[in-house]
Amino acid sequence: MPEEKLKSIKDKVNNKLEKYKIKQGLDYINSSSAEIYKKMHKSVAWTAQNMHKAGVSANVASLVGFAIGLLAINFLSLNLYFYALLCVLLNRLFDSIDGEIARRSKVTEFGVFLDATLDYVFYTGVIFGFALANPAQNAVASAFLLFAFATSACAMLAYAMIAYKNKAFARITLDKSPFYLGGFAQGAETFIAIVIMCLLPSWFMQIALLLGVLCLIKALSIMITAYYNFVIMADKK
Repeated sequence: MPEEKLKSIKDKVNNKLEKYKIKQGLDYINSSSAEIYKKMHKSVAWTAQNMHKAGVSANVASLVGFAIGLLAINFLSLNLYFYALLCVLLNRLFDSIDGEIARRSKVTEFGVFLDATLDYVFYTGVIFGFALANPAQNAVASAFLLFAFATSACAMLAYAMIAYKNKAFARITLDKSPFYLGGFAQGAETFIAIVIMCLLPSWFMQIALLLGVLCLIKALSIMITAYYNFVIMADKK
């Protein structure tokens, strides 16, 4: 699509947002979110600094956070959603802390592998926990979400494997494709969805189906991106 046409569409969208005063609201939300994130990052950095001084490694922090996160499955199976949410929040807190500790010591390939693997296991475990909470109502939606989540994860990991094999990580990224959806349907969206599920468990089916569809769309965008980067762009080069 020509750049002039893209610019025209973007201007029309911005005009609509201005007309209905949506843009001001979005700007306020973005600025408020940035301020909250800044304060939270300072707290996480302070905690990580002290844990690093105490000799706690990033991998240990990852494992502790993972163990706490797995407790959410037990609480979900007992319909104790508040305690499950608490475990989810603590898991995500440790996920931020381990990265900060790693940056203060040394980022290792095994550490990156461990962090990514534990994240995937944690998220799938929580989805399984919701199935245990109400099998009659949640089982099918949980199975669909696990299917979509696994599809998206496999597409992303397969892309990374081929890119690494071809040393494409140094010259080709997902963002270079016009078909890639960026951070769409990744960690932040999944985390927000799980928080809402814990707060409003009766909405699990609807949220799971929506998140599952987004994961499948993300997987499709990665597949198209892989063809664009590994075939079309490779032929041009």
